[in-house]
Amino acid sequence: MTVFLQLYKKLIHNRIMKSRTFRTLLFAFVLNILFGILFYLAERGVQQELTLLDSIWWAMVTMTTVGYGDYSASTPMGRFLISYPCMIIGIGIIGYLVGSVAETVLDHVSKRKKGLVQMKSKNHILICNYPHWEKIHRLVEELRASYRYRDCDIVLVTDKISELPEELKGLGIKFVQGDPVRDEVLARANVVESAGVFILARNPGDPTSDEKTFAIGTIIELIERDIDRPIHTVAEVVSKDNIKMMQRSRVDGVVSVDGILDGLIVQEFLNPGVHDIVHQILTNAVGSQFYILETRLKDYKLADVQTAMLKHPGNVQLIGLARPDKNILSPDKDMIIKENDRLIILAEHRTDFEKVERDLLDV
Repeated sequence: MTVFLQLYKKLIHNRIMKSRTFRTLLFAFVLNILFGILFYLAERGVQQELTLLDSIWWAMVTMTTVGYGDYSASTPMGRFLISYPCMIIGIGIIGYLVGSVAETVLDHVSKRKKGLVQMKSKNHILICNYPHWEKIHRLVEELRASYRYRDCDIVLVTDKISELPEELKGLGIKFVQGDPVRDEVLARANVVESAGVFILARNPGDPTSDEKTFAIGTIIELIERDIDRPIHTVAEVVSKDNIKMMQRSRVDGVVSVDGILDGLIVQEFLNPGVHDIVHQILTNAVGSQFYILETRLKDYKLADVQTAMLKHPGNVQLIGLARPDKNILSPDKDMIIKENDRLIILAEHRTDFEKVERDLLDV
């Protein structure tokens, strides 16, 4: 008995023993052994065939109220001083365990709904800030329409809401509650193992929101340096005047709608139908999309690449070149592809260009 008590006291100081349920299970196990030994000592004189293992088994079925009846107490000591306390204590422990497990489960569910649990996802997408549920809904639908991110986890990180809205629950979005400018919140969202981050404007109508966006982008860049692994990050700014500021945070992409809508309205007036074309290009759901792709076609003439695309059975067109210092749309056909050039492609699938590239390299 003394050995078991010492072992129990030693283990309760261990970190794993901080779990209340685990402590109760260990306590029940110690009592199981203790009652088994006491039952054996009390009954072995009248039950010659009784072994210590049989006694421990009896203690287990008695404490759990199963009561197979294969062993029972015959002596007054075995009945009233051992069996009776064993049954009473066993019922109490079972009730406590059921309540403790139920409480633990409910607590975990509550914390998950409130965005307070640690994310275990990997290669997931983070969406920082919550302007309104409609924008999150559209963004997630666009991501789901892309074959690359159709099945990946998407995690919303914001302190603007305390629980995921009903309108978003059907999209399979996970939620982390907290200000994404804080390291602890980004760590809880497991940003170091994410595939990328969208930083949305906290308030789309307020240019001062760009300051918070800049802070989040800068923190993610510092995290990249610490883990020595890139985290693909795209940031939304309210004012186009803040694009250069945002670029200083070294995010991978900056998007601003400031002025774009005005230009689109004018283009729709001058060339009716432009809006529908732009919408089709910008969505992953239907039609072709723009791709900016790295290429192995260094020193190839653009005219040769365009000819190969025309011969390809898929729908793929070369629109321009993306160079480190500038983008060139509708480039001269005699232009040569240089080192670090990327191709701006209009295609239904990026794999169409990869097939064209392979065919050219195999010639």
